[in-house]
Amino acid sequence: MKIRSLLVPATKLQIVLAALFVALVGLTATHTRAQPVDRGVGISNTQVKALPANAKRYALVIGVDQYADTQITTLGGASNDAKTLANALIHYAGFPSEQVTLLASDQPAERQPTRGNILRRLSNMAAVVPPDGLLLLSFAGHGIERGGLAFLLPSDSQVSNDVDLLEQTAINVSQIKDRIKKIGVKQVLMIIDACRNDPVGRANADNPLTAAYARGFNFDLRNREVQAFATLYATEIGHRAYEYKEKKQGYFTWILVEALRGGAANDKGEVTLANLVKYLQERVPKRVLQDLGPGKDQKPFAVIEGYRADELIISVRNPKAAALQTDAIDTNTSASRSSASRDAGVEIKPLDAGPLLEGSTWTGNSPDSGEYKIKLLKEGKIEYIIDVLQNGVTAPRTIKGTWKQSGNNVRIVIGNSYSVLQGTVDGSVMKGEGTNQEGVSWKWTLFKKE
Repeated sequence: MKIRSLLVPATKLQIVLAALFVALVGLTATHTRAQPVDRGVGISNTQVKALPANAKRYALVIGVDQYADTQITTLGGASNDAKTLANALIHYAGFPSEQVTLLASDQPAERQPTRGNILRRLSNMAAVVPPDGLLLLSFAGHGIERGGLAFLLPSDSQVSNDVDLLEQTAINVSQIKDRIKKIGVKQVLMIIDACRNDPVGRANADNPLTAAYARGFNFDLRNREVQAFATLYATEIGHRAYEYKEKKQGYFTWILVEALRGGAANDKGEVTLANLVKYLQERVPKRVLQDLGPGKDQKPFAVIEGYRADELIISVRNPKAAALQTDAIDTNTSASRSSASRDAGVEIKPLDAGPLLEGSTWTGNSPDSGEYKIKLLKEGKIEYIIDVLQNGVTAPRTIKGTWKQSGNNVRIVIGNSYSVLQGTVDGSVMKGEGTNQEGVSWKWTLFKKE
């Protein structure tokens, strides 16, 4: 199936939309943007042009390489895909690190990509993701279609032609959609790389994406299931996705991360959704053909509803931000180390690093606890010092934490993420908003101690 486009002539787009009720992003030689067809629910007038604030972005990133069922073939890059994508979301797409959940085959038991863990983590999102927030769900691993139903295969799934058994051990895509609808979040991004080799056949046998499988991930905007959603697929219908053996990743995610890091950025350093899809559709087929030869076709595509793709900023190019993320997910693998090498044709320009804050001390006042100090130490560590009355004696108490800086933006985490302060620096004054695990929010101001 050829990739549909938001950038094709309007008459062609109307036919596609009337038939499929989808808007697929891509490019044609015309480089013009047709307006979506009004389907009686005002979609064309209410397109979302921006993602929610960083503090409202949550992600569940899953990578499955190893399967308990010996009938299911092992993969070699899904876990690395999940880890590198998780870090890219933190470093470049504005997701707070504590709001990105990673489940992968090389993680500890509590973060294994089992059916129970995946569904439980997704269910837990209902308690933290606000209705006006964003939920991103990414899955790299095996997928399967049986009886016209789409399933994702967690690590403990049992593959069978018996749909009833699959319903019990695999994850029906409708379950994921139902849980997302229960969360009530209005913006959803999904990244699906589940059509690699045949999960129950020969290791090199194809497992092409089908139209029925792709339809399983669509939401119904007409019934207000969500306000806007986008699903990125690693390959188009009728084709399979391939693994980049040298990098121990899938080609799709490897190039997706490069795009988020700045490869798809415009002259402002911004990566829009439209440019992201264009980058994937140009780079993935070229790289697969270059490495694997004729007959190996892989072209990603996207289904997008409710978003204005050419204005929606997905990430911002800022290489220095990566070095400042001290609590990012560990990707200490050969694949992640090699991912730093970019295409020589992509120029990465660093942004202003902002004032040097390391080694500085800041003071503030709390109505409840009085004056306190925050010391911004080396390696992204802090000391939060406050006077505490204990047994009739007032003595200073020190609580550890972390801090990060990106330009003039600063994020301070106190304790085990109990309190989070996010704000900006202007000379000797730092101010912003704070939140804690009890749901309390407040404004704060700090003054630099000379």
